[in-house]
Amino acid sequence: MLSLLRRLLALPPLALGLYLALTVVASGFALGSFAKLIQPYLVVAYDYRTEALMVCGQVVFQWLFMVRRSWPERKTYAVIALTISGLGSVLLFPLLAYAAIWGAQAAAALAYFFGVVAIIFVAHHRLIRRERLPNILTATWVLYRLLLLAYLTFPR
Repeated sequence: MLSLLRRLLALPPLALGLYLALTVVASGFALGSFAKLIQPYLVVAYDYRTEALMVCGQVVFQWLFMVRRSWPERKTYAVIALTISGLGSVLLFPLLAYAAIWGAQAAAALAYFFGVVAIIFVAHHRLIRRERLPNILTATWVLYRLLLLAYLTFPR
């Protein structure tokens, strides 16, 4: 994953921008489709646009904790965050394919999702450490996702 990160950071700005946009779209599609499987647990209407905004919001939220960091470090983190989101999306595709053919119970889909979250949490933490970025970024990554979970699942 680290060599992929290095290659991505070496891309020309336009190519990097296209990669990041594609990652946001893929994440929006995957999680928007996943949200349909767990709709009984959600209190808000959730679609691909919601997830695309949340993925972009993740980067902005994390940058608040990197305000004293250099632009290359912030750019590196943005690539890490969006690549991790892309990894999570790819890991959801088997569930989405299975559900499209045979259907899936919401509880089973949720259990699968938590497995994906565990994998991307470890990947995020390892990349943060390898890039010598602040460890708080892993904690705030979790905090952001917990805040979103509360927004999506708790009635107002």
